[in-house]
Amino acid sequence: MKKFYLLLICWFCFAQIGFGQTNFESESDVLNYLEGKTFYSTDQTVKVKIGYSSTLNSYGIILNGSTTHFNLEILILSPTKAVITGESLSNPDGKMKIRVNTSTDCIENAGIYYCVKK
Repeated sequence: MKKFYLLLICWFCFAQIGFGQTNFESESDVLNYLEGKTFYSTDQTVKVKIGYSSTLNSYGIILNGSTTHFNLEILILSPTKAVITGESLSNPDGKMKIRVNTSTDCIENAGIYYCVKK
C-alpha cells in the first residue's frame, strides 16, 4: 500500500509540472512565457516578438523590429492557451489579436502561424 501512495504522489508531482510545459494562471505567466522568444513565419520573412517598450512604457507587439501594437490585453483561455489583443500605433481603430499556444510553441494571427525555431 505504501508503494501505491508513493506512486500516486510521484504521478501527482509530474502532473503538476506538466512535463515542462508552461501553464498560464495570470497575465504575467503569459508575458514571462513570451519574453525573449522570437516567433517566425514559415518562410522566415516575418519575426514577431512580444516585449516591453521603454519608449511606450508598455508591453507591445514587435514585427520585424518595430513596435506596431501596444497596450496589450491578455485573456487566458486555458492553462496552455491565451489571446493577446494590442492597439495599433498607426490606426486608432486597428487591433491585432494573437493566439498563444504553449503546446505547439507557436502564435497565430488571422490564420497565419509564427513559431519558435527549433
